[in-house]
Amino acid sequence: MGGGFKDTVSFEAIYTEAISLIATIYGKGDPHYQRIIHFYSQGHLHALEQTEGLLKGTKSNLESGLIDDLKSKVLIDIKSDFIESANNLLSEGEKDSAAVLACIVLEDSIKRLAAKFNVNKAKDKELNVAAGALLRAGVIEKSTNQSIQNFKNLRNAALHAQWEEVSVESVTLLLTFLPMFIEKHGL
Repeated sequence: MGGGFKDTVSFEAIYTEAISLIATIYGKGDPHYQRIIHFYSQGHLHALEQTEGLLKGTKSNLESGLIDDLKSKVLIDIKSDFIESANNLLSEGEKDSAAVLACIVLEDSIKRLAAKFNVNKAKDKELNVAAGALLRAGVIEKSTNQSIQNFKNLRNAALHAQWEEVSVESVTLLLTFLPMFIEKHGL
């Protein structure tokens, strides 16, 4: 290994670190990972230069917000899983558990939207107050704010285990609202 490099230990150390970084950042199924493995197997100076270019590109991507993009994608995936689980629970007659999951997604989405747009008046506030602050800041429309306000009672009932106040209809409405809200605002 090392393609004629005398310092094979350094060569291996460089590639071990580079491969590990690329696998962690992009995943083993990503073309960047496949390219760095190819460069490693080439074992010559040009391949090492190509690896340097790939790492510089990755650094630039990280500085340009790649981590934020990845975090956003992961959060959307997690929220989608919560919504899917809530829909499954609801279809199995478990409206209370479905309501809790849906309300958690709603609350988290509102707080993240406020943070995304630096609406500090929404920070650490009740759902309805946070939504009102987002409306005043021009982040959400009046109709969206009204929808969120309508979910306030469901949120309070679900998160305070007042199950008699949780209805299948209100949970269904929230589960219909959430995917559109999340997609529209990139949450």
